[in-house]
Amino acid sequence: MQTGKNSKRDMAYSIRPLDSFENSFKKLDRQIARRAIQKLENLAQNPEIIGGPMANLPKDLAGLHKARVGDWRVFFWVDRNRKEIVPYLVDRRDIIYKKLFEKK
Repeated sequence: MQTGKNSKRDMAYSIRPLDSFENSFKKLDRQIARRAIQKLENLAQNPEIIGGPMANLPKDLAGLHKARVGDWRVFFWVDRNRKEIVPYLVDRRDIIYKKLFEKK
């Protein structure tokens, strides 16, 4: 088992945002956008702190995780095999939950 700086770097995940995330991210205030990116980068560097996925979601959203950034939420999937975080959406808490369950 490795210890020290190298073990942390070896565990680092990449971030591969979806178009849906990019579109919602472009609408953010600069300060919120910076905080959202910092949150994702922290999770990517420390994947062991990522909690379990959300419960009671539609099947097409199974395995979705969330991260809190003040009144904002970042939703993402974690692919542990590929060692990547896949951001899906970011928006205000009062809006984003409605978007998740919206059916078209």
